[in-house]
Amino acid sequence: MQAHEHDLAERVARLDVTARYLRARDLANEIGAIRAAADAGGMLPVAAVARALERAVARGESQVAVGNWIAMLNEAVGCGRTDAASGSVFLAAGAVRLAS
Repeated sequence: MQAHEHDLAERVARLDVTARYLRARDLANEIGAIRAAADAGGMLPVAAVARALERAVARGESQVAVGNWIAMLNEAVGCGRTDAASGSVFLAAGAVRLAS
């Protein structure tokens, strides 16, 4: 895992632990910082999932839904792919996971 990926993995792990204790605005700020770092690093799947997570928080979705998107974000960080098509796959998988 490269340094940038390692940094994102640590940030997502920290988000997973703290998300339930953060106010929606603070949670959105943390997710936005992860998305910006993913965008800057060209990690398109991570950025795509972070955008979906931002939308879920903005809609006021349940803690379970947010937790599922955070898990998907963690998987996107660890996948080793950077292409947009992989981002679409993660978004589809996240939608299926939430529908189950």
